[in-house]
Amino acid sequence: MQIKNELRSNARAIRNNISRNDEFDVEIKNRLLNLAEYKNAKTVLIYVSLDNEIKTDEIILNALENGKKVAVPFCEDSFGNMKFYLINSLDDLKIGSFNVREPDKNICRKLENFSNSIIIVPGMLFDKRGYRLGYGKGYYDRFLSAYNQTKIGLSYDETLVDELFTDEFDKNVDIIITQSRKISCKNGGKNG
Repeated sequence: MQIKNELRSNARAIRNNISRNDEFDVEIKNRLLNLAEYKNAKTVLIYVSLDNEIKTDEIILNALENGKKVAVPFCEDSFGNMKFYLINSLDDLKIGSFNVREPDKNICRKLENFSNSIIIVPGMLFDKRGYRLGYGKGYYDRFLSAYNQTKIGLSYDETLVDELFTDEFDKNVDIIITQSRKISCKNGGKNG
């Protein structure tokens, strides 16, 4: 646990020192939108970005404009249980747990059917095998353990490492998108 906490601290420093974040975010967004997995998905499960994360608002808007269902996470409890709720616009969000924009459960309905979907996963660091260093609460790893559709991580080149320390609870993504490339993690982290 101490190793992961030190990595989180280092990752925060790296992210805060990346210049041209906005330009990189646009490149990452464009690379994602051109993926066949994204184009073919009927539903997009996606995190709502914090200030220091790769921006997802434009991805959410693109998905909605293209007739896709969009579902964003809601942390149900403090035990790592997370559900996804469908939104129709960014106006369906309100500030919730961990100061994150979450779906307003009074107007959004829970996503029950995950077929033909992809999930866009946040991470402080990713390794080339698709493993991620999250914020340490376990919400995504718990959710991903039961999710069997395509999993995509968004990362800056600067927050991509060769290998992270992992344990049996860590779940990897299938694809990582950075500002310069796509990495397929199903074949050991080869460029695609």
